[in-house]
Amino acid sequence: MRNWLDVETRTGFWFWLLLVLLTAVFLRVYQLNSVPPGFTHDEADHGLTAVSILNGARDIYFIIGHGREPLFDYVTAGAMALLGQHGWVLRGTAVFFSLVMIGGITAWTRLAFNNRVALLTAAGLAVGFWPLMAARQGLRSITLPAFFTLALYFFWRGLRRLETGDWRLDTHHKSNYQLPITNYRSLLTDYRLLITFSTAGFLLGLTFYTYIPARGLWLLFPALVLLGGVWQRGWLRRVWPGTAVTLLVAGVIAWPLVAYLRANPGAEIRIDELSAPLTAVLQGDFSLLWANLKGGLAIFTVAGDTAWRYNIAERPLLGPIMGALFYVGIGLAVWRVASGEWRVEKLSGANGRLAYAAALIWLLGGLAPVLITGPELSMTQGMGMQPVVYLLVALGVEWVWRLEIGDWRLGSLVGVGVLLLFGGTAVVTARDYFGTWANAPEVRVQYESTMVAALDYLAGQNISDAAISTITPGPFHTPALAQLVLPADVPEPRWFDGRGSLIVPNAAEALLVFSGFAPLPEALRPYLATADLQDTLSLRPDDADRPVWVYRVAADGAVATWQDWLTLQSAQFGDAAELVGYDLSAESVVAGDVVQLVTVWQVQSALPDLRLFTHVVGPDGVPLAQADRLDAPSGSWVAGDWLVQLHEFVVPEGTAVGTYPLTIGLYSCLDADCEQTERLTVWLAGTAVGDNLQLTNLVVTE
Repeated sequence: MRNWLDVETRTGFWFWLLLVLLTAVFLRVYQLNSVPPGFTHDEADHGLTAVSILNGARDIYFIIGHGREPLFDYVTAGAMALLGQHGWVLRGTAVFFSLVMIGGITAWTRLAFNNRVALLTAAGLAVGFWPLMAARQGLRSITLPAFFTLALYFFWRGLRRLETGDWRLDTHHKSNYQLPITNYRSLLTDYRLLITFSTAGFLLGLTFYTYIPARGLWLLFPALVLLGGVWQRGWLRRVWPGTAVTLLVAGVIAWPLVAYLRANPGAEIRIDELSAPLTAVLQGDFSLLWANLKGGLAIFTVAGDTAWRYNIAERPLLGPIMGALFYVGIGLAVWRVASGEWRVEKLSGANGRLAYAAALIWLLGGLAPVLITGPELSMTQGMGMQPVVYLLVALGVEWVWRLEIGDWRLGSLVGVGVLLLFGGTAVVTARDYFGTWANAPEVRVQYESTMVAALDYLAGQNISDAAISTITPGPFHTPALAQLVLPADVPEPRWFDGRGSLIVPNAAEALLVFSGFAPLPEALRPYLATADLQDTLSLRPDDADRPVWVYRVAADGAVATWQDWLTLQSAQFGDAAELVGYDLSAESVVAGDVVQLVTVWQVQSALPDLRLFTHVVGPDGVPLAQADRLDAPSGSWVAGDWLVQLHEFVVPEGTAVGTYPLTIGLYSCLDADCEQTERLTVWLAGTAVGDNLQLTNLVVTE
């Protein structure tokens, strides 16, 4: 029985590792389809990208979400090809990479330290709140530590071979091949060694396709080699050929992405956002960076990520006990690196000086993005350091485990304490994640639980035409969520923001869905007068976006009533839509008045990135008041549908008394920022009349 419990034996190690992995798997797959309670826009966009890959997209870098590396999306697409286009497949991909990360760090720490440190590190990652959170979110960031730990493992195996001539983990075993490899010719003749370093390079190169922090983490590899060369004479001469192979292969793998980003610098909007503190420093302002540095250092044990989306707001990464052990691990690593006395077998052998240096450099490299950007979203920004944080906790536990006080050795007592610590952490993590966090109202908003409930409701109805009001109707937001939630045989609904627009499907019977976040304003309510309230969805009392109303409407009946108050005006705007009429709140106003204009259209074709403009034109031809908006994204229009759009503008104070033309038009955005535009041609009775249409005159009085 002792062999099953002793981690220093082969049987004991695998017994405990299996127990750790089973715990990790259970926590990661339990209620995976319902917790988190929905999907964030970022997750939905990953699902949208994976589906686009299945449909033929082969981009090396995706511009969705301000720019995104592609590896996670391609793996997700492959999983969806096998298992179907479901939300749980997206999150299952993240679970897979989380388990790969645990396996990779276990393999490396067993090689670089010992069995106990390896198991403790794996256990911390299995039951910790941060690792569990990352594992159950369909985000690309989890792929970075997975590939990085594997790259480090293979690189370390190569270093070990170069130093000892032995592949086996037992550092005290005397191999028949004791002569270290000392030149590149020997490297080329040892195919196993060449494959090992090449594999490390291949995996390291793949990290560039995972997440932005990978662009700095790779420096760990040359840094270790240079440190080893400083610490031990002749070491650099033995290991540089293998290191060169690793870095060369990594460079070859990463180069296509690097070349693309150099040729398309505008693709990475996120880089500009994240570099704001450094830009301020170059301009002489250190305040933002200093604030971020203080907040970044506090995330371990004081106050963590402030965003409920990825954390219980301000909860630090580690609890009090693990936090204390983490700092002990850092102190131990600094001491052993500085003293140079802790070397079992060469620099890269078990508990070698280089292993502790690797932990410290890795921590600093992974923490760097958080120190620059601050604690908000640090749960994802700092993902690169996740494995090493729990390694340092494990080193702290290991130190306590081996501690002797007088004639008393604390090993047995600490062993019981370790079981209680990690078991208790698993219980607390489960309580905090599945209870506190998953049910928090802010989390339910961030993960669009209300919209998921509305989509589930529509999936159960026998009506094919529906339109949903949402504050995020753009293609990469709520519509992307629908692709993950709705069954394949349910038609996608139309999308609009009910705070400024209304879409009525051109159908004999259709459903309209509104939530508390995007209700119709007073000016648009008459356009829904003929609709019948079919249902009010039952939501939790503390849901912030409740209630949800479902209306049943017939297009013919609704449109017929609109004609009672509309000023009818027929005009064709390009191939996009036909103006039916308008309703102006007042044709005579005074300076400072708010004017409401409602225009009614029949959609003819879906064109991306259209905007509607309303101009009150001054005597010089320049608009003195205007409203540019379109609250029903044109890229998802369905021909024949009816669009009602509200335009609001203020007549500026000091506007002279007089008569001013009120004109409208449609234009398309030609770039991401809509700085370049092109107006659609207006046609009246088959004749082109320009790129705008005058509806009436607005009279400004005293």
